[in-house]
Amino acid sequence: GTGSTATQPQLAIAEFIRHGHYLQHLRRMRTRYQQNRDVMTGWIMKYFPPGTRVSQPRGGFMLWIELDEAFDTLRLNRHLEQQGVQIAVGSIFSASGKYRNCLRINYAPKLTPEIEQAVQRVGETIQMLMLAHAPERDITLARSD
Repeated sequence: GTGSTATQPQLAIAEFIRHGHYLQHLRRMRTRYQQNRDVMTGWIMKYFPPGTRVSQPRGGFMLWIELDEAFDTLRLNRHLEQQGVQIAVGSIFSASGKYRNCLRINYAPKLTPEIEQAVQRVGETIQMLMLAHAPERDITLARSD
């Protein structure tokens, strides 16, 4: 038959929405995403250097992470690629190459121990690079005459 008869999946979805399951589903997903966001934020605060700032842009399932002004996430990315870890560096979100000290992390997927290990590896690599590129401190020994 021709015409615009609804397909089986469309009918199933209509039923799902009509019986209020869709709202339940949305509430369940929203709760899960909020929990994921809180867990991921906790991991970042635990594994990243002190002074790291985390914010959540409106809409979407991303955390925006700001590191020390002088930090270069492109260098971080090169180190992480060798370890098989992927991040979204901040400079790809700017035409003028701003946000070099920022990165974005997605918290929508199911948060597994493997993801926690990846976040830990990112944090450890950041700390290692910060130490390696810290300006040399003048070490002067105070003499007490």
